[in-house]
Amino acid sequence: MRKVNLLLCLGFLTFALIWGCAKKEKRVVARVEDREITVEDLENEYQRQSRLIIKGISDLDRRKDMLEKLIRDQVMVIGAYSEGLDKEVEKDTAIQQQKEQVLLNVLYQKEIVEKSKVSESELKDHYEKLKEEIHVWHILLETEEQAEGVYQQLKEGADFAELAKEKSIDPSAKNNAGDLGFFGWGKMVPEFQEVAFKLKEGEISRPVKTRFGWHVIKLIERREVEQQPFEQVKDIIQARLGRDRRDARMREYFDELEKKINFKSNEEALALLLSKKTEIPPDTLGPQRMGDQLEIDKLTDEEKDLSLFTYKGGQITIEDFAEQFNNMPPMYRPKLSDTGEIEKIAFQSIVKDVLVEVAYDQRLENTKSFKESWRNFMEQEMAKRMRSDVILKGVGITDEEIKSFYENHPERYEKPAEVHIKEILVTTEEEAADILEQLKKGANFDKLAEEKTIRTYVKNKGGDLGSFPRTRYPQLFDAAFQMKKGELKGPVKINDRQFGESHAVIKFIEKKEAEKTPLEEIKDQVTLQARREKDNKIVDQWIETQKARLTIEIDEEVLKSTVKEEAEEEMKTEEKG
Repeated sequence: MRKVNLLLCLGFLTFALIWGCAKKEKRVVARVEDREITVEDLENEYQRQSRLIIKGISDLDRRKDMLEKLIRDQVMVIGAYSEGLDKEVEKDTAIQQQKEQVLLNVLYQKEIVEKSKVSESELKDHYEKLKEEIHVWHILLETEEQAEGVYQQLKEGADFAELAKEKSIDPSAKNNAGDLGFFGWGKMVPEFQEVAFKLKEGEISRPVKTRFGWHVIKLIERREVEQQPFEQVKDIIQARLGRDRRDARMREYFDELEKKINFKSNEEALALLLSKKTEIPPDTLGPQRMGDQLEIDKLTDEEKDLSLFTYKGGQITIEDFAEQFNNMPPMYRPKLSDTGEIEKIAFQSIVKDVLVEVAYDQRLENTKSFKESWRNFMEQEMAKRMRSDVILKGVGITDEEIKSFYENHPERYEKPAEVHIKEILVTTEEEAADILEQLKKGANFDKLAEEKTIRTYVKNKGGDLGSFPRTRYPQLFDAAFQMKKGELKGPVKINDRQFGESHAVIKFIEKKEAEKTPLEEIKDQVTLQARREKDNKIVDQWIETQKARLTIEIDEEVLKSTVKEEAEEEMKTEEKG
């Protein structure tokens, strides 16, 4: 139930995430000549790098590094203007073709982002809802009629688990009987969770419609969840709610568009289309349904040209739809019995053109927001060309430089040491100690491994883990590396992702010392890395030279004001720890 509809991945989303919002505040944190870097520019960069948090670096130092990157970007753009690259980029037809994408971003900001804002009170309300989790079972059906039938059976005393195994179209239901386990608010689609969280323990819901089908839901139990302080999780909640709000607004907006362009289906053509479908059988390795397909070769030319959908300004023929549908990955194709999904797939084939027309109708190309976004796009392209076509023009790399790089970075091209052992893994230290004693008295290792090890995938191999580097089983590697051939050791304490805390008895087979990979085997890789380092040094030198010539001002007070207090407190806590 967490899959995002494909429709939401199209249209104006692509560039929306690249360019961000239009400028809202003008607090300037730095200037490079007459070019300003605002607090919002810094915040956008902060968000882009939010996953690259390095422990031990204060929030202020991180922001200083990010500001330095933004300053370097501006230096590069100034250089590009001085080389006349703005005129070159303006004449590039391939670049000019991107205007529509930038225009769609402006439309996205106006119609989606600006209408999806989350208030402080909504954040706090969501925070309160996160203090509880619920345990739910569900049965997923294709139609409302089927769901009503199941609901009535349950009211008459039918077993929920058995009905889920028998009737649910959720692929996992055969194994888990529709048991979704515990989950918190925000983990399921809105329609589902709104109903589920209102149920009493043991209560069964009436059929609930979501984009996945019709659900019958049973609440098993509730439990309280420990929460971090609101201020610590506020940004996470903001991001999650903002995303959900934007998704909902997009669905609403696309519904509005469908009505605006009078998007309608031809029932006769739809019936003909459905008569030509076949179901792809499940993969032989698993029970997952692979989706439907349309046998377009069984249609006459006249049938292919029938209008399946019409709208102001155009139509979608049966052939248009069939080709688009069959080109979708099978696992993402909805069942063709769901006419609502058919309509969405058809609409997504024209949505970009419709959105562009809307943007032009609203004259968004004349807005300040568009002009700023387009300038940003152009300047990024100019900066790329400044680097490749001006600063690095004619730069190559010699065999001597490649060899020198290889020799100066031995750690990059070393084949790591490996150990080859057999293992018997058990739950308790006492059991491992007992197994070790049996082995010392002459018991057969392979036989004991087959009987005792909980690492089932090596049971039939006598516990043989093969040859592996430290990164695979670090605790086993460390225990085995100094052992001698045939030597036994144990119990070795293991913290395994699959088995948790457990204990191993190991038998050493052999080891391979670390060795350097010959340059000939990896020359392409080394060449790429050596060239990248050389290029970066040349660009760095160029930027530092230009910075010395330019007027660069940083407002330290504004920079400090952007630091998040909770990030600094977390840093201090880590230092004390």
